[in-house]
Amino acid sequence: MSYFETIDGPIGSTHGSPPERLCWQVKDATLHGPRITARLAAPGLDWVRVDPDGTRRPDLRAQLRTDDGALVLLHYEVAVIRASERFEEALANGEPTDFDEQYMRMAPVFEVGASRYWWLTQSLFLGRGRMHGPRAIEYEIYRIA
Repeated sequence: MSYFETIDGPIGSTHGSPPERLCWQVKDATLHGPRITARLAAPGLDWVRVDPDGTRRPDLRAQLRTDDGALVLLHYEVAVIRASERFEEALANGEPTDFDEQYMRMAPVFEVGASRYWWLTQSLFLGRGRMHGPRAIEYEIYRIA
């Protein structure tokens, strides 16, 4: 599957509080794969923890609505972004990166009530990410068999 999100912010920082967090709003998002098509149903939030060494650890919550009306909750807090010089440049300039130009990984968890999407709750998923453009992130998400 592919997950795209457009973010706004940061809304602010908790600098001085352990851990420091940068808070971003998820303004738009889509999830698309062979068995699902969904869009953001309401704004989401990403409370990115910033480690002393600069490693970012996203903690995201988003609500998606499928094209056939099912609500899918997406969250991940098992995630790591190790920025590279190219990543920082792309982030500042709104440029895309290739998947191998930074270390951006996540383990999304899905919650859904509609039985036709229970497969999302019964598997482990891992994703790798990249900058997709100005304040836009793309993840390729794989089901681990």
